Amino acid sequence: MANRNWANGGKIMTMEYGPVVVSCNFIVDSTNGNGLGIRSLKGPTVKAVYMNTSAPLAGSGNPNPSAGTIVIQLQDNYNRSLAGFNTIVSPLSGTPLTATTSGTPVVIVALGTATRAQWTAVGLPLGISPAVGVAFVPTASATIGGSAAVEIAAAAGSTIMSIETLGDPNTTIAPNPTANQGFGAQLIVQCRNVSGAIAAPANGTVIAITMYLSNSSVNVQGE
Repeated sequence: MANRNWANGGKIMTMEYGPVVVSCNFIVDSTNGNGLGIRSLKGPTVKAVYMNTSAPLAGSGNPNPSAGTIVIQLQDNYNRSLAGFNTIVSPLSGTPLTATTSGTPVVIVALGTATRAQWTAVGLPLGISPAVGVAFVPTASATIGGSAAVEIAAAAGSTIMSIETLGDPNTTIAPNPTANQGFGAQLIVQCRNVSGAIAAPANGTVIAITMYLSNSSVNVQGE
């Protein structure tokens, strides 16, 4: 049982007809040799995600958009874009630490041979298994042991405060299938910093984007 509040199964109740939730996440990596400007794309029915790259690669399909722009291509067409939201995960400092400071949040980057007891001693909650990527707040200032390492968040974070959709996505989510363009719906979003300017997220930032789409041509009260 993952969550006691949904022991009998949960459903999203909606008045939309044929709603579909499509989500993906990826790591910003403008220098990656894959030519995509990102790496580690995960998300069913998401064909590709492209960002600005300093290492363009012929045949990658990346139009190499300006810094801060994200092009999302889905495998299939949809009838309408209903809504969307996103989350931004800060990159890490890049400096592994073998000791913790009480109260300073960290992320595990190397397990080494540290025992469960050693992780518990520095504050990892008992119910959470040590794993790379686990974040926790140490309750002790101490060496972890076993060559284990953690990192704090990058000082400047992702540098991004918001992600906004560019244009009307409803005009690009159902392209002509006879054109053989190799993908279905396309959406373009742009990242903005604290000043409101379009800007590239720091490399290592994890971005998760969720799209709420309609898979039906039936309209309900105009939607």
